[in-house]
Amino acid sequence: MACPDELEPATERPPRAERPTGAGSLVRATLGALSRPGPWLVVAFLVATSLLHAWVRGIGGPHVLIERWGLAAPVAVVGVQAAVSATPFPSELFALANSAAYGWAIGALMTWSGWTLGSMIQYTLARRASADVAWDTGRARIPGWLRRFPIDHPVFLVCVRWVPMGSHLANVVAGARRLPVLRQLWIAGLAAIPGSLLWSGIGAGVAAL
Repeated sequence: MACPDELEPATERPPRAERPTGAGSLVRATLGALSRPGPWLVVAFLVATSLLHAWVRGIGGPHVLIERWGLAAPVAVVGVQAAVSATPFPSELFALANSAAYGWAIGALMTWSGWTLGSMIQYTLARRASADVAWDTGRARIPGWLRRFPIDHPVFLVCVRWVPMGSHLANVVAGARRLPVLRQLWIAGLAAIPGSLLWSGIGAGVAAL
């Protein structure tokens, strides 16, 4: 019988690796995303558009912008409206000013162009930022019933734009889910038609009073 001193020492089990907590994973994912250019591009756009929006308000609103720019006003106004509509700032005043200055038909076309372009800007920013964020990891934490919801279906992406702030949700979802560019373009263009006609009609009607 072997002596106690001759017995082999019991091998210690390596400590079990701790599974990262949800909060820890979220912090690491956030810090990792902030070290990439995508989210900072979104922040820079929001800051620049905030300054642009403040400048338009400071000069008296979109109608003053139209008066100042003369022949170049349609292009300038559509560009500014597109940038503003890609942020949470309201852009309906541009629709009213467009139709008041150029009539219902041209105003509706300008408004439709601005809102469609704004949707593409927001989609592009979301698509770029999502490339630097662990979208699949975050999506795996979403409940199963919500993951199965067809948020990238064209019907959903069109209809959700007709509720308050719905266009922002649709554009961000489309960009994060990396929908094809052409599909996003025709969905955004189709969804912008009713609102463009409505707000341009209001603007033209007010101008005719």
